[in-house]
Amino acid sequence: MTKTASPIWPNFLVIGAPKSGTTSLYHYLSQHPDVFLSKTRKEGRFFSGIGEGDVYWPAYYHFDTAATPQDYQPLFADYAGEARIGDVSPDYYAYAHIAAPRALEYCGAQTRIIAILRDPVERTYSHYLQNVRRDAEFATFRSALEDEPRRIAQNWGFQWLYAHTSEYAERIAIWQKHFPHILVLTQYELDADTPGVVARVQDYLGLEPREPETDKRYNTGGIPLSRLPILEGVLDARAREPFETLHAEFIAPKATPSADAPTADGVYPPLVDGESTVPPMDADIKQALTERFAPGIERLEDLLGRSLDPWRS
Repeated sequence: MTKTASPIWPNFLVIGAPKSGTTSLYHYLSQHPDVFLSKTRKEGRFFSGIGEGDVYWPAYYHFDTAATPQDYQPLFADYAGEARIGDVSPDYYAYAHIAAPRALEYCGAQTRIIAILRDPVERTYSHYLQNVRRDAEFATFRSALEDEPRRIAQNWGFQWLYAHTSEYAERIAIWQKHFPHILVLTQYELDADTPGVVARVQDYLGLEPREPETDKRYNTGGIPLSRLPILEGVLDARAREPFETLHAEFIAPKATPSADAPTADGVYPPLVDGESTVPPMDADIKQALTERFAPGIERLEDLLGRSLDPWRS
């Protein structure tokens, strides 16, 4: 950390949503010489309060947090005077009601806020598959969605609230209330024109234009073939047992030392046990989710003042 008694706070935040391109954006912005993003981990996880212990999180699921300002400040130890200091944390989106006012308190009204969102049907399923891949979900997609009200009532972490976390409008409205001029992007835009989206972000942050290497995508989806039985329901009869019990019985005895360890940027490592696949979503579930999210897409369009028709195709 620089030799100063004053704490260092971000002057821009990328708030998510999860599985919408935040990791790729982190890597693209990290290449700019006037941007500081922590190399310790991508996600600071301070403003959401998620580290304070009120949210249920399976003990074996690796998820470093910062419960206090003192826990958060070491992430900025390598700060060297860059004009823009960032934190890329999807939990700030998920817990907007906590994170937005805290970000305003600690970072100030001038803080730039960037949200990146994804077709909510696709995002919901991708989020589920990610947890299967990380040995953090043992129910079928259908059962996990049906179990979501119970999980919400028991204050489970957002990582296990797949459809609930795809309800964008209310969360974006909270951030807009505290920071009226946030930049809202979509993964569709990032995929269609990555250099153009990165240029928009640089302009929003007041940075000199730089063209980073953007050929690679990070934290992409898919599950190993060995996890297909979970999607087929082999453990559905035990889906409400504690995750710690199922993990200890089925995963831990076979795990390699690095199987559940994140990379330096806070992302779990790539698949290592052979072929992977992205199984199709059941058609009736896709239709039900499409109908569920349609009103929220309309509300979000009103908030943003633009069309989100690519999500309807």
